[in-house]
Amino acid sequence: MQRVIPIDGIDLATTLRTVAFLPRDPTVRLAPGLFERATVTPDGVGTIRVRWGHRPAEASVEAFGDGADWLLGRAERLLGVADDVTGFEPTTQPLRDVWRRNRGDRIPATGTLWHDVAWFIVQQRIDTDSAAEQWRRLVFDLGSEAPDGSDTGARTGATTALMAPPDAATVARLSYHHFHRYGIERQRTDNLRAAARVASRLQALIDDGFGLDEAMPLLRSVPGIGPWTASCLAIQTWGDADTPIVGDDGIPSMVAWLLAGERRADDARMLELLEQYRPHRYRIIRLGYASGVKPPRRAPRARRDDIRRR
Repeated sequence: MQRVIPIDGIDLATTLRTVAFLPRDPTVRLAPGLFERATVTPDGVGTIRVRWGHRPAEASVEAFGDGADWLLGRAERLLGVADDVTGFEPTTQPLRDVWRRNRGDRIPATGTLWHDVAWFIVQQRIDTDSAAEQWRRLVFDLGSEAPDGSDTGARTGATTALMAPPDAATVARLSYHHFHRYGIERQRTDNLRAAARVASRLQALIDDGFGLDEAMPLLRSVPGIGPWTASCLAIQTWGDADTPIVGDDGIPSMVAWLLAGERRADDARMLELLEQYRPHRYRIIRLGYASGVKPPRRAPRARRDDIRRR
């Protein structure tokens, strides 16, 4: 199944990088002119493949598996086509130059709430490399090989098969001890299992067209979906440009350094600085990452702790 989607002015490599944020994520592949993602949809496992570059204003989108129709029907939002940047023209430096260099960046919306909530819960309170390792172990152990359109099982080129994440029912029925082998401690395991038990109800928030104002109280009622996870879901799953990420150790200081030259900040100060940029507050955070501007570090990086050795 295939579609051609207009992407005039959109830089897909930049737009889709946040969906492929974790290193070595077996559910996603981002390469020059190619994006692939295997996921779990309400209709079953599916893979979406996006190619671009042959025609600058178009992207070719294919989907495979039981979830193919579902994925193709939401492809525009995944590619950032629905993200409206009208009126966003920062006038102060360095934002003006960063935006000039990244004008093709859009905010993608995956719509895959169970995949996203599991992905973010694994990332809670740990460093990116540890989260990537734990997510990789979990997916390879509990997930499934994703459909790729090949009847013979041959891979495209020399690439290996993507893996779809485990479905919610699989996660919900497992005990804590099973997740210990991935390095995931009891608190995040409890969070994963709590979200898995209500995964179908959470996905209905997307498929029934709930807006964020309606969806957030329901999301926040799930144990383990706190301010950080809920804000990340608002951005990645819904593609909201105005939700600032709160509860993160590094983002407030990054924003304060970018906008005010201040070395340290908390959430309250970050929100104060971002207020003037409504309805693009997350877009400012995104540009902060794109700029590479960070306040000087004062402390050594925390030691990684692998609980599998305990």
